[in-house]
Amino acid sequence: MLITRRHSTALGSVSSTWTAKGLYSVAIGDDPSRLTDRRDANDSSVDPWEFDESVIDTFDRHIVDYCRTGQGTFDEVVVDPAGWTPFMQRVYQCCRQIQPGDTMTYKQLAAAAGNEKASRAVGAAMSRNRILLVIPCHRVLAANGQLRGFSAPGGLATKQSLLDLENCVESQPLFAADTATMQAT
Repeated sequence: MLITRRHSTALGSVSSTWTAKGLYSVAIGDDPSRLTDRRDANDSSVDPWEFDESVIDTFDRHIVDYCRTGQGTFDEVVVDPAGWTPFMQRVYQCCRQIQPGDTMTYKQLAAAAGNEKASRAVGAAMSRNRILLVIPCHRVLAANGQLRGFSAPGGLATKQSLLDLENCVESQPLFAADTATMQAT
């Protein structure tokens, strides 16, 4: 069973899709193909689950507020890792720790995930991130602090808009504090 919610926000249309395991995807824009890969979403190895609408309602309020203010985190949101490799799970876990207003480079995120030489693999994982905003891949920059890659609709312009919303400074990125404190557990 899947539940999809769509919202009009300051950033435009934002949709979330939920499975029995948690939040499966967050998409910006009106492209329904970005919401789910049905093979992963329906590959449920858990018992049927009755959705707790209050959890989804709370998320809905938080996503609308975030899109208006650029502030807030989604730390409490349980995500569905269907289709992710163990490396992707570590990368996404570390990426979720980057706070609004902070950025990291792909190399720093690779180091936080346990392999500082895996910056290209981190880039590949970021390009496959289906839970935008909750896994804030827009906060990950190239080694020189420039914007590189963003697979959401609008590409780099959307990435810059999200960073602007959070008051990040592109030319002088505010790298997250010591990456050693962000090691995947």
